[in-house]
Amino acid sequence: MEIDQPVLDMHWYPSGKGANEILALACADGSFKLVSKAGRVEKSVAEAHQTAIISIKWSYEGTLATAGEDGQIKTWSRGGMMRSQVVQGGKPIYCIVWSPENDSILYCSDKNLIIVPTLPGNKQLQWKAHDGVVLAADWNPANNLIISCGEDCKYRVWDQYGRQLYNSLPYDHVITSVQWSPNGEVFAVGSFEMLRLCDKSGWSHSFDKPASGSLLGLSWSHDGTVVAGAGGSGAVTFGYIVDRHMQWSNIEAVLDEDNKINVNDCLNEMNEDLDFRERVVNMGMMYGHMVVCTTS
Repeated sequence: MEIDQPVLDMHWYPSGKGANEILALACADGSFKLVSKAGRVEKSVAEAHQTAIISIKWSYEGTLATAGEDGQIKTWSRGGMMRSQVVQGGKPIYCIVWSPENDSILYCSDKNLIIVPTLPGNKQLQWKAHDGVVLAADWNPANNLIISCGEDCKYRVWDQYGRQLYNSLPYDHVITSVQWSPNGEVFAVGSFEMLRLCDKSGWSHSFDKPASGSLLGLSWSHDGTVVAGAGGSGAVTFGYIVDRHMQWSNIEAVLDEDNKINVNDCLNEMNEDLDFRERVVNMGMMYGHMVVCTTS
């Protein structure tokens, strides 16, 4: 499939009925397109914005939101009909995220994060998030926490009321992308030749230097075990979560490969490797039992 305009952002229709059936594409000429899984353009909306659409997102209920360089946010039906103009500002909006309840939209404008309600009667919430322009943000439905990054070379963690929970040290380069894993336990941070894995409280657990330029976008697999990063050099970087540790009583379990768990009983001097045919998605240990979930 060929699009006659540069595509700046894209988002699959959310999980549930019709999941991964419709792909929304945001274009540099201010239009957006709804494309089927087969690659057919189902709907093309020209002049949706006066300038380029930078961010496009489906809500969990299937409402589409678009934001652009013209400082506007608009919502659209699943069929591409305009519903409302939520924001009419003067500065470019680099990122939009729906709230877990689908009743408000979080967006970045200049140095601020703003939560604007899509339903009448609710109040708008705004706070200064960074000392430079905010470039990306994400809001996780599992833990209701917000992460953001900006040109001040920092990433930060917030609660839904705009209270800061974590503030990173400044890095050498601008932080260009942040993304929660689906379960909200960890998030990924992307910068120039940097991919960092952090827990939900903000502390860094892993650091890698992929030769891919600046990681301009991040996306997790549905099971939360793999993160992909789009590099400025045109390369795509993939990161797998390994060395996950669990402890209960005198037993320790370590996921040292994506399908192999090492179990160690310190008291009885027992060590055993558990091999699975598929990738391990999640595991838990309590009361003398271990539960392991694989991809199927």
